Amino acid sequence: MSHALDPEVARSSTEPTPPVRRSPRRRRVIVLVALGLIVVVAALAVLSLPLAGAPGDARAAKDDLVAAKTALAAGDLAQAKELVASARDHVDAAQGDVGGFGADVLSRVPVVGTAVDDARHLVQALDDATSVAEIGVDLYPSAAGEHATLFRHNQVDEATLERVIAGAHRVDEHLASAQAALGEVQGSTPLVGGTIAARRDEAAAQVDPLADTLDDLAPVLDRLPAVLGFEGERSYLIALLNPAELRYSGGASLSFAPLTFDQGKVEFGKSVQVTDDPTLGVPTSWRKVYRNRFHRPGDHILLSATFAPSWSVSGEELLRAWRATGHAPQDGVFAIDVVALARLLDATGGITVPGYGELTSDNLVHTLIGSYDQYYPDPTVQDVFNKPLIPAFERKFLDGGDYVAKGQALAAAAHERHFALYFRDPDVREGIVAAGLGGDLTEQQGDYLGVFTQNTNGSKVDYYQRRTVSLDVALSADGSARNRVDVAIDNDPPPYAVPGVDPRNWYFTRWAGLALGVFVPAGAEVEHATLLGEPVDLRARRFFSHSFVAQNMLLAPSTTGRFTMRYRVADAATVDDDGELTYRLAVDPQGMVTPESAEVTVHLPEGYAATDLPTGWTADGSTVTLPLQPLSTSQEWEIVAAPRQ
Repeated sequence: MSHALDPEVARSSTEPTPPVRRSPRRRRVIVLVALGLIVVVAALAVLSLPLAGAPGDARAAKDDLVAAKTALAAGDLAQAKELVASARDHVDAAQGDVGGFGADVLSRVPVVGTAVDDARHLVQALDDATSVAEIGVDLYPSAAGEHATLFRHNQVDEATLERVIAGAHRVDEHLASAQAALGEVQGSTPLVGGTIAARRDEAAAQVDPLADTLDDLAPVLDRLPAVLGFEGERSYLIALLNPAELRYSGGASLSFAPLTFDQGKVEFGKSVQVTDDPTLGVPTSWRKVYRNRFHRPGDHILLSATFAPSWSVSGEELLRAWRATGHAPQDGVFAIDVVALARLLDATGGITVPGYGELTSDNLVHTLIGSYDQYYPDPTVQDVFNKPLIPAFERKFLDGGDYVAKGQALAAAAHERHFALYFRDPDVREGIVAAGLGGDLTEQQGDYLGVFTQNTNGSKVDYYQRRTVSLDVALSADGSARNRVDVAIDNDPPPYAVPGVDPRNWYFTRWAGLALGVFVPAGAEVEHATLLGEPVDLRARRFFSHSFVAQNMLLAPSTTGRFTMRYRVADAATVDDDGELTYRLAVDPQGMVTPESAEVTVHLPEGYAATDLPTGWTADGSTVTLPLQPLSTSQEWEIVAAPRQ
């Protein structure tokens, strides 16, 4: 039986389905939308054309500023000014690129707008940096070169000083503006966000330290007229220190010289040495600085005034000791050792001193404190040569030249703890300390280590001291740590060079009498310690916001003394709600002739891995390491670790 197919069914099986017919009106709408999108895209492309110039102008401006810095360092002010002017032209062009109508439109486009805003903030920061450079090249001739007006003929020019202070405040404002602009940069736009964030971080690395320094120095800037005697006479004590005979604060004092400012006029008093003035070497007494653990009531002489490791304490103790010996009161201390003087000669060139001859940055340290043997049997002969030393440096420092370079040399020496300033004026003192020029121990939440020695046998062998400090830290998930510090001190002098048997003390001995002080975080609990291989019973004592232990040792020539200590730090790291650890460590060096070497190993808690490491540190599994290296300046490190997922 055959079945006939339904005609409609048959047709659908054999014929293609006809296309859906769209109304003319709908087609027009689609076409208009497509054309509209094309127009919008084209418009955005046209509007974005000016933005394309911004990166090029910004790079050119940056290159000009770097070149200007180099030119200024070389003393080519004219070239520096030309480069800064060129940088300004490029910055203005970049500002036009990111500030026009096209950029305004693009800033409202999702995603794209974030990149536009980021570009604007980066260019604004560059604009502020260029303004800083413009102020710098304008003020530079006031303090540098043959025609400098800030200081001439032993006189500070008040008008120039006020101009420099005002310029510094303008610089501070521009740096704050640059920081604010950089803080607005998100760096989150797809494809270009990483590059933008890198530019932001690169700029911040340049801006932040300078801004922080100026913020710290702001109180000092405003008080400079008073410091320089424009509000009444000010007197200061220059103390020349000998790092061949160490104190925790640096070195024993070689000589002193009063310094007076009156209406900006500088006058130096007669330099004196301990061997010249009997009052400086005889026991006396003075009121100790509050909470100074290193005030020696049974040994009240000027040379024992600087035992504390912070110049905020040692400076005041020295002024009180100076006054107690019958000298005029002073308003502050400029403490400088022979290593800092050598740094200064790098900026000024050599000097000629009777008895010593030509002194340069290369031979000064050895000539002054590394050659005592040639003055046997009477080392006081050298004191005759030392008398004109401070006046010679006075003339070298004051008689014109590049005061910027001189200031930079002293600042570098301060960061190496070879130069320190102490002022009784609390506002000035606070700013000086904050700027790292005060010679104080680093204040930081978290872990801390400072290793210092003092000479106890009147020897000068600290010139030959070599020191290695190793710190091993075992972190716990609660932020506490169990630390082990190992200190190795090599007494490595040349053979005893004078007739007879080495007496183990005084100038020519090769034996090293040392009082070792190890400074750790306040509240650290000592668990075990050994000295020269033997257990010692120690209790940590408090020195303001740090704790410390102290031990004496006497090292024969060509021997090594070792001290080890295990201790617990309750709050070495902070812990957030997700268990992330942030370990912070600050380390201060001592101002030695040869800087100590240091290494650090940090063991993270089980199951943790480092997520952020400081430069120079490496990670191997759960162990983080800073390899052995010279430590000449104070360091602060931060390690971030999180539980493995």
